[in-house]
Amino acid sequence: MNSFVGHGSLTCHIQDNILFIEGIGPWNLEAVEQANSKYLTLMETLHGSPWGKVVVLTGDPIYIPNAADYLVKSIRQDRTNGCVATSIVVEQSNTPEFAKRHISDIHNQANDIFRFFSNKDEASWWLIQKITAAQIG
Repeated sequence: MNSFVGHGSLTCHIQDNILFIEGIGPWNLEAVEQANSKYLTLMETLHGSPWGKVVVLTGDPIYIPNAADYLVKSIRQDRTNGCVATSIVVEQSNTPEFAKRHISDIHNQANDIFRFFSNKDEASWWLIQKITAAQIG
């Protein structure tokens, strides 16, 4: 089997109990695997208490099929590790409406709680509400 170079980029950082993911697509499996291994230790610091993700996607917001399958498994694992919800911003991508359909399919397959927002501030506010509810409930 040939190995391909990762296509697409993903960066992550944590603020409080939110993992911020910013990406420029499209993404292949190699790019998603590389990002996962690069940020796994960072993400593990969130495990053990409720946390969430703010995902901001630009470029062509497309995951090729095997990358989408990997992402479904990764989202399921995040849910097991305490991720309560994902807020997603795709308004600056090349095709926001397509992105919403494509990304919704992935998150629905993973049984994730997610919602789309027009900017990072709104996305963060909604996510904080979900995390707070999980902490007290």
